[in-house]
Amino acid sequence: MTLKLWIEINHQAPYRTGGWAWLRQDGKAVSGAAGGDRDLDVEAFCVRALQTALTDLPAETAVALHLSEPLLIEGVRTMSTRRAAGWKTEAGEDSPDAEAWEAVAKALTGRALSLVRTQPTDARSPAGFAAAWAELGRDKAKTKGKFKNLIPKPNLAKIRGL
Repeated sequence: MTLKLWIEINHQAPYRTGGWAWLRQDGKAVSGAAGGDRDLDVEAFCVRALQTALTDLPAETAVALHLSEPLLIEGVRTMSTRRAAGWKTEAGEDSPDAEAWEAVAKALTGRALSLVRTQPTDARSPAGFAAAWAELGRDKAKTKGKFKNLIPKPNLAKIRGL
């Protein structure tokens, strides 16, 4: 069985503040979390959101990542190449996000992985639901700073298609 994982982010570059949310469907079980952080550029924010979503995955489970953020999609697609190059930038310098990308690579090693591009247009779809929570996380992070909360089960029950 393949675990489905939707990840959405909402980052405001001028303020270096963002929110993220993930939804996880493993069989009939659905879970989710949302959070936010500030003082991060968009790539650092993206990889840390992905790292958080991949925490505590069941061992050796196939994973289908449902993503809309182009930086996340490209980052996952090129991860093995960048890992083999020692997480260097195109200029040959150490990547500032190497540690977080290495944690993501370790979490995905040995798993069948598929990428699904999403469009969070319908608020009741999994991607739309996660996008709404990511926006809420961004707004909360502006005043609270870094945080993470589980999404309540009654809210998760409202998602169409899960």
